[in-house]
Amino acid sequence: MQKLNFSYDKENDDLFLYNPNSKSKGSIELGDIILDFNNKKELAGIQMMNASKLIKEMMSENTNGIKSVLNDLQECKVDVKVKGNLLIIKIYLLSRMKELTPIISIPNIKEKSPALAYA
Repeated sequence: MQKLNFSYDKENDDLFLYNPNSKSKGSIELGDIILDFNNKKELAGIQMMNASKLIKEMMSENTNGIKSVLNDLQECKVDVKVKGNLLIIKIYLLSRMKELTPIISIPNIKEKSPALAYA
C-alpha cells in the first residue's frame, strides 16, 4: 500500500492524489477520473473531478458525508493490484470522522498504448 499526498479543492469538488516522488509521463482520462502514470507505467497520481458525486456512485454513501470526509482529509493511501487483465485501484480516504474506500477497476494495459506513448 502506498501513501499519497493529496489536495482537495472544495469549491470545484476536485480531489488530487499523487506520489511526490513519481513524475507523470502519461495520463488516461476515464470520465471524471484522470490516472497519471510514470515512465515505468506505475500509477503516479489520480485526479477525481466532481469527487463527492463520483465517490457516491462508487459507494453507497450520501454526498454530505463524503464532502465532510474530503474537507477533513488526514491521510490517503492507494493499493494497486493486477488481477487477470484488470488493474484494481483501492483508495483509502481517511479523516477524523471515518474512512471511505472507493475502488476503481480498469483494463490492465500490457501493450504500448497511445495514452502512454510518452511513458
